[in-house]
Amino acid sequence: NSFFSFIISRMSTAKNLRTDPELPCELKEAALDGKLVLFVGAGASMLVGLPSWWGLAAKALADLRQIEEINFAELDQLMKLDPKKQLSIAALIAKDCGHDLNLRQYLKANNDSSIYASINSIKATCVTTNYDHELKPETIEKVTKDTTKQAIKRVSGANNLKAADLKLPGTVIHLHGDMANPETMIVTTSDYLEHYDDKNVQHFLKELFTKNTVLFIGYGLEEAEILEHILRRASVRPNVMAARERFLLQPFFNGEQSLYERLIKYYKRSFGVHLIGYSRDYNDYMQLEKIMAGWARELEVRPPALVDDLAAIDRIIEDE
Repeated sequence: NSFFSFIISRMSTAKNLRTDPELPCELKEAALDGKLVLFVGAGASMLVGLPSWWGLAAKALADLRQIEEINFAELDQLMKLDPKKQLSIAALIAKDCGHDLNLRQYLKANNDSSIYASINSIKATCVTTNYDHELKPETIEKVTKDTTKQAIKRVSGANNLKAADLKLPGTVIHLHGDMANPETMIVTTSDYLEHYDDKNVQHFLKELFTKNTVLFIGYGLEEAEILEHILRRASVRPNVMAARERFLLQPFFNGEQSLYERLIKYYKRSFGVHLIGYSRDYNDYMQLEKIMAGWARELEVRPPALVDDLAAIDRIIEDE
């Protein structure tokens, strides 16, 4: 009876927005098995003062207006487009006039937020669509006075994406490029499409979503298009019989309860992603800070088991 009561209770509360949702047991188990991957988006970086995609596009266009490559009328018209088109057009204008947009100058944190301290303390492998370097996962190895803390391993560029790096807790994989390597930064629409048409990128994404448990952090409704494109290019298919392996933390106002319930079904049936909504009513997006601080205390990341390492090596050999 207690078991059925638990199931009924879980079903009745799963769709209710809460300020502090519970950490799914699947994420705890994945961390212990060395199979937890944190997939971090722009929403996390915005909490430390970095621009959203809209904000970054606005800065790029304002730069072009400043050097008089576009006028105020053109600026107003361009800013009505989606940010991907804005950045694409800005990049084309800058290339034609020989101007360096230098998007890296806008990727500096200027707000005091604990979000990355919490994410980094989890010590998991991280995949991100962000260019910045706020992700600095702590090492799972104990650092003593006789040892030196290892540098963060960062991976960027389509040719450098390797499934083996997903097995190295603390690695940061920049899916859309890294500010330290501007040539890898995906900015224009053509860059974006070419990147996801790359067979190596598709193979990496397939390995990511089929061999690991993934938690998406910092993806609001504004970033949904990017997230869905990634899942489609990874050929992710829902499997009602499979274990829950993909989770998405997403903010809503309490008044958006109906939308939340519909999106739960949409993400689950389309991509096998389990949506975990949290309320914005009291702390807005900053509520994510509190949630991740609590979850970080409950997650213990361990290295993957040797048998998993051997299986991964076998897959890599077969793919070559």
